[in-house]
Amino acid sequence: MIVLIGVLLGTFFFFWCISKLHVPFSSQFIILIMILIMGLRYNVGRDYPTYETIYNEPFSYPAMAVEPIWNFINDILRYIGFKSQIFFFLTSLVTLIGFYRGIKKMSPCFYTSLFLFFVSGVYFESSNIVRQYVAMSLLFCGFSDFLNKKWLHYLAWVLVAAIFHASVILIVPLILLSTYHYSKWVIGGIWIISFIMGNVVLNYLIVHFFPFLYDVGSYQYKVDDFDSGISSGMLRLFYNILALLMLILYSKYSFVDRKVYVLTNMFLLGIIIYNVCYIFMPARRLYLYFFPYLIVILPYYLKRFEKVSRWVVMSSICAVFLAFLLKSNIGLQYDCNLNFF
Repeated sequence: MIVLIGVLLGTFFFFWCISKLHVPFSSQFIILIMILIMGLRYNVGRDYPTYETIYNEPFSYPAMAVEPIWNFINDILRYIGFKSQIFFFLTSLVTLIGFYRGIKKMSPCFYTSLFLFFVSGVYFESSNIVRQYVAMSLLFCGFSDFLNKKWLHYLAWVLVAAIFHASVILIVPLILLSTYHYSKWVIGGIWIISFIMGNVVLNYLIVHFFPFLYDVGSYQYKVDDFDSGISSGMLRLFYNILALLMLILYSKYSFVDRKVYVLTNMFLLGIIIYNVCYIFMPARRLYLYFFPYLIVILPYYLKRFEKVSRWVVMSSICAVFLAFLLKSNIGLQYDCNLNFF
């Protein structure tokens, strides 16, 4: 995987350079490569064997536990004669196109956002949380409608996303919270409480509101099974440094554009969820619905920096992200499978 990351980094910079020469379809080519890498993977990702079972054994327990749309799609694909690899290819296709279209529509700098999408680990995590990532990509793709107050259009995106992953129903109310222009003291205070007392808040919620969550312990993973830096707390610290940076920059710069504070709120909501649900993996996954908005909001802030400062800040953030990405992929092997039939 380390070699693959190096190849992707080189590929990214190559297409970024030729885009400066106005070579047509450069952005489409790099997304195509990313689709092929993720779509042709074999036994890459924590849940890969589970989804392989869901496809190959339609009456197994894992298959009965997913949303009905997945079994319907799998039935059609099996009827045509496809093997399970088509499932991973199609889900990767939808996921990458969704994020690509979302970045195109929302980011002031496509290649900056795409690079953040890559080094922040959002791209690689799509191999682990397949169904949720399909739903995430649909919401991300349609979020420009939300920003432009095209409520019915965005509702359509929400309904389609919910068909693919039921957790969408839980996060929609939180998305609506992002529309309010909060005081920096209010959202900053909530963030600080989540960082310092996240475990206390989580325990209170479970005891008083969601006691049934005690019963899902068998579905939890070990802390060490996840992103590099999780067990040590370093990744959490870095995420919260980014949240502090967003709060400082937003209070420093005056933005007229509504989408800036909405996108900022989305990212901060993700960090708050991450802090509160840090030790409870099934709930912590919900932060991923919000965290990727960092890749489109950060370029807005970077545009306010002088050119040299912009490069220093961007390089520093990406270097830390890349360090975590490399560490989390040490020893992992990438194999591909071209056998669709």
